[in-house]
Amino acid sequence: MRSKSPIDSDGASLEEQPRMRVPHQWRRLFETVGVVGSLFLGGFGSGYFWATRNAEVQMTRQRDDHLAEIDRLREAFGDRLTSLAGRVNQAAGTAASAAQTAGEAASTAQSAAQTANQAARTAKEFKKP
Repeated sequence: MRSKSPIDSDGASLEEQPRMRVPHQWRRLFETVGVVGSLFLGGFGSGYFWATRNAEVQMTRQRDDHLAEIDRLREAFGDRLTSLAGRVNQAAGTAASAAQTAGEAASTAQSAAQTANQAARTAKEFKKP
């Protein structure tokens, strides 16, 4: 006869093997952590998805607004630059004609100075007795 000795786990059937049960408090803690974790990760995942989608829409809208503003500035300042370019060309032409007039005046002044020198020499020659 066999006496009831500790069960040899290598040769015993599954029903005869000792069971190790997790205490009830631990099982409850794992269940609570699982539920709260699922709620947290579900909320985090859906929030992340919504924020990403919203950010894509915002970026697209912001890009379109920036391009529209650039076009508006180009149009506004392009017209002004075109009108200023015409004025600058006109001012350059005026400055060139003024420089030419000043050159002619300098030439005339030089001729007048030469004539005055000659007149002074002639006057000196007539004054000599």
